[in-house]
Amino acid sequence: MATKKIVPLSWEELDPNYENRVGYDADFLPIRVPLPKLSEELKTTATLGVLPYEHFSVLLHPVRKFAFWTAVNIDGASDRRLGTRAADKWWTDDRDDKAFKPFQVTNAFYKNSGFERGHLVRRLDPAWGVDDEEAARGEADSFHFSNCTPQVPKLNKQWWAKVENHVLDTANANNQQISVFSGCLFTKGDPKYKGVKIPLAYWKVVAWTVGKSKPKLRSLAFFIKQDEAVAELIKAKGVQPLSVDLGTVPEPIQGYQTTVAELEAKTGLTFGKLAGEDVDVYAAKRATRLSPLTFNAVDTYRRLRRPSDLITG
Repeated sequence: MATKKIVPLSWEELDPNYENRVGYDADFLPIRVPLPKLSEELKTTATLGVLPYEHFSVLLHPVRKFAFWTAVNIDGASDRRLGTRAADKWWTDDRDDKAFKPFQVTNAFYKNSGFERGHLVRRLDPAWGVDDEEAARGEADSFHFSNCTPQVPKLNKQWWAKVENHVLDTANANNQQISVFSGCLFTKGDPKYKGVKIPLAYWKVVAWTVGKSKPKLRSLAFFIKQDEAVAELIKAKGVQPLSVDLGTVPEPIQGYQTTVAELEAKTGLTFGKLAGEDVDVYAAKRATRLSPLTFNAVDTYRRLRRPSDLITG
């Protein structure tokens, strides 16, 4: 008897049994890449446990109700893109007697807010596995509100997606294993709208290895700002935004490549070996970079006018 093919169910919950999710694998690459570590200050806030899903994990900020970080393993060789995407359906993570439900921002906020429900772990990143069922579970898991953040449309549909695609392509994602960390840049000056403080920037760190006999670790880091776009959106809704502390920029969406070490300083997270200049492909290019850029007037950021501006090796 022929086995029925699993259809792409990214808008339906495939498997409510969370016991079968192992989450992010630190030993996925030939060189171990552990989860990000929180600073001592952040540890006092991080009172929730890590949420494991299919091929990725999430740590929620209990006050901000978005992720401190997400971590996903991507296996390009086992990619199973099961079909086209239908209308999104998101759901809360109700495991452990709904213990995590109060710490997720849901449709009650997003409806008529002007913000889109943006993925941190990209929808297709965990959509791989030994069979269609495993891949479909990974794709569906990405639609939990624990993996969701408020993003202005231009960031969600253009910058975030294009840079992600470019990173994966330049790292030869179709045949290579990659680990990716993503999250929100939380600041005290983030504006509040409908009772929710909106992140004004998002970050991403990508890790992979080069060389088969003697693999070497490589990484790159970037972040994308939506501060002016958020300010305009909130102003249009009749709410006065709080001041922001990320500097003034001339365009609504600004993308920057930076060093892992600089992201560590901004986020309060540490990424272990990924911050080394012999590992961080951008840090290793300091001698070839321009003199101080306009953003914060320090030479640790590279303005990305297009995704192909990324230094990836």
